Amino acid sequence: MSAGGPDPYEVLNVSRSATQSEIRAAYQVLVIKYHPDHHQGNPLEDLASARLAEINRAYEILSDESRRSAYDAGAGARPGPVPAPNPRTAQRLVGGVALLLIIPLVLRIGGVAIRGVAILARDLFEATASMPGGRPAAVTVVALTILVVTLLRRRRLR
Repeated sequence: MSAGGPDPYEVLNVSRSATQSEIRAAYQVLVIKYHPDHHQGNPLEDLASARLAEINRAYEILSDESRRSAYDAGAGARPGPVPAPNPRTAQRLVGGVALLLIIPLVLRIGGVAIRGVAILARDLFEATASMPGGRPAAVTVVALTILVVTLLRRRRLR
């Protein structure tokens, strides 16, 4: 639950001034709701498990007074300055764009294309995800990559 992670107060749906007993009560209600025993065989079982892990992490922070005060005093409690992008991230992004431009050539080669597209998508996703506000950009890059691959496949089938 770093500055980029979910806010533990929002995860447990409690106010910042909540007492330990309020936090514990909210935690217990959510554990009952998302416990894996209640979702066995359900298609959303993995989602419930992930949500329960998030709830447990939030409770770990808020139930320990020292961790809670450190979280409240840190960047998680209030937005801080946006960190400067890492120059290496920008280099990876430029490299990914260059790979994107040569995809048609790689596709003509054959089996190498699948590995190249996978590497390209991974690099672009990592590069954009590590930038400030990068999650939406990463999703956009992945969606565009899928679109390009789909269009190239359709063109190839004609």
